[in-house]
Amino acid sequence: MNRVTHQPFASFVALALLIVAPFVVPASSRAASRPIREPDALVILSTTDVRGRTDPCGCHVPKGGLARRVSFADSIRATYGQVVLVDDGGFFPDGTVPKATSWFLMDAMTLMGTDAVGTSERELSLGLGYLRSQLRRTRLPMVCANLHERATGKLVLPAYVLKTVGTVKVGIFGLMSPTPDLGPSRDSLQVEEPQAAAVRTVAELRRKGATVVVLLSQLGRMESEDLVATVDGVDAVIIGHGVPLLQKGRTIKHTVACYGGEQGHYIGRTLLRLDAQRRVTSGENEAFMLGPEVPDHKEMARLVRHFTEVTNAAEAKIAPATAAPDSQPHSE
Repeated sequence: MNRVTHQPFASFVALALLIVAPFVVPASSRAASRPIREPDALVILSTTDVRGRTDPCGCHVPKGGLARRVSFADSIRATYGQVVLVDDGGFFPDGTVPKATSWFLMDAMTLMGTDAVGTSERELSLGLGYLRSQLRRTRLPMVCANLHERATGKLVLPAYVLKTVGTVKVGIFGLMSPTPDLGPSRDSLQVEEPQAAAVRTVAELRRKGATVVVLLSQLGRMESEDLVATVDGVDAVIIGHGVPLLQKGRTIKHTVACYGGEQGHYIGRTLLRLDAQRRVTSGENEAFMLGPEVPDHKEMARLVRHFTEVTNAAEAKIAPATAAPDSQPHSE
């Protein structure tokens, strides 16, 4: 069983080593050799609640997919020099999708240079040990400011990412809902009340020099809106956890909110305008459908196709061994 389980990973890595280099270049490296385009703007590209989707849906109009996500991000980077790429969390698959999709999505987000990833109960569904092992392997920057170990009170994940994007110092933190089931690790984890964690984390980010603060929220729509209406200092919030798509975002008090839908069918683009001190003066959000008009990024499409082929082959090998006994021919 272990041999079959690990075969997709080995095959994926072998292919990735051959084709990753042409497109996985950090934004800071690309921008270092030339003047920054649109220096008074910061763009946040976001997805949320991807739920294990790696390729377009089988809808009447196929939408989504990793290859289109990379292509769209590249098109934005061609116009704006200061771009942040985030995922709001909720990307682990459910039981109808192979478990391997969880680590594949983590690899893919690392390869495309994702700056920060939020956390939901979905990412704990296979156990905290599994998540930590994959984070050590991929070094994916997952954040959550209110998920603690029950025994020690320590944070399970970093509360935030603080990084310089062009001329802007950006702080990105995550919050998860305290109500859902935390899966196999439920007895060893606890979720802090989100508002207290937000107040503490925003203050720390501002103290460390962040001029733009972004919240990756897995609190749902009402709780996310209530939080940014009462906690000062959040410039943009990506709202997930069963939130319907709004193609045009809203401004709540001083916070630009993105409602990006599910399964990676859309990508949110939050455009923040900055003053001379690189603080936000205004902003707007729009969700763009990743439809057929968005071309596939060839290298990422090859990775997805190879992963799907190898995973399907592995599942086919496992299936006969798990067939029900009464499905075999027998005599009366």
